[in-house]
Amino acid sequence: MTVEAAIGANWTIAPEFVFTDAEREALESSLDAITANPYRLYDAHRFQVGRLIAEGVVPERFRAYVDSLATRDRAAEPVVVLKNVPYDRDVPVFDFDQPVRSKYELKKTFVAEGFLALFAQLANTPAIGYVNVNDGDVFQDIYPQRHLQGSQSQKALKQIHFHKDLANHFVRPDQVYMVGMRSNPVNEVYTSFVRNIDVIASFTEEELTLLRSSEFYTPFDDLSTMGGGRVQLGEADLHPIIGGRGPEDLRFFENRTVGVTEAAKAIVPKVAETLHALKRRVFIEPGDFVITYNNHTIHAKEVVNVGDPEALQSRWIIKTVNVDDMAPHEAHLVPGTDHLING
Repeated sequence: MTVEAAIGANWTIAPEFVFTDAEREALESSLDAITANPYRLYDAHRFQVGRLIAEGVVPERFRAYVDSLATRDRAAEPVVVLKNVPYDRDVPVFDFDQPVRSKYELKKTFVAEGFLALFAQLANTPAIGYVNVNDGDVFQDIYPQRHLQGSQSQKALKQIHFHKDLANHFVRPDQVYMVGMRSNPVNEVYTSFVRNIDVIASFTEEELTLLRSSEFYTPFDDLSTMGGGRVQLGEADLHPIIGGRGPEDLRFFENRTVGVTEAAKAIVPKVAETLHALKRRVFIEPGDFVITYNNHTIHAKEVVNVGDPEALQSRWIIKTVNVDDMAPHEAHLVPGTDHLING
């Protein structure tokens, strides 16, 4: 099928659930009462969130919506957008050199973190942290940092090319959950998505045979290797672009994945071109909650126009990465933890 035919699949990304102001304000108030700092006392924070759920603070129609996601066709609908979710207001701008340390010092409420933890518990999708990423924090920031501003990581200032989170890692997340915290519409910064199934539909059978061969190489992600990680990951393996972890899996990092044979080298540019032809853009506003089903879609951060460079430097999304089941990953946990991956 041609790229043009695949585009005709008519996939759109539109908000599926919107909290009323009354629902948001009530839940925001409950989450604001959480006292355990999720960066110092993650287990206690998670426990307090669970207690709120047990006390019945979650609106019933939101519970019903979250329950409905269990039967979602993730391949056909791999992105979810919710609006007007609880998040922290009036959080100061963080230091450009040390934004994570600055967050620890300046952020005194944990509403967005609480919402992410609450959603994970309602959906039964445990959040995980990685020793090599922000020293194991479960709650991470898409927030620029000076010495990583030119990297291809969540700390980049400008574009992050098409990829999926931790595609090379021995523990790849099933979901990425994101809460918009701060963005200025004068800066046209989009999170762009492509469905795996549309990419696959854009190639001939002969091309798919090549793309399913282990003739491609992608280095480990920048954050795991440049962010002062404590665990050495070694050399990434050769891999197929399509079909590594199931027939519809897609493993590709634009401008980083390369072919190791002449035929493989020749097809890589077509993969990138196909992604840009098929992409759907989302502008993540404060109070937006976005779910990416990480094994069924590929995404990018696109900076189309910058009207306020200073505001771009403080654009902020809080995220977690989550799995459907911890059991397959238990061998990779740091001993004594039930969420921290040793790598």
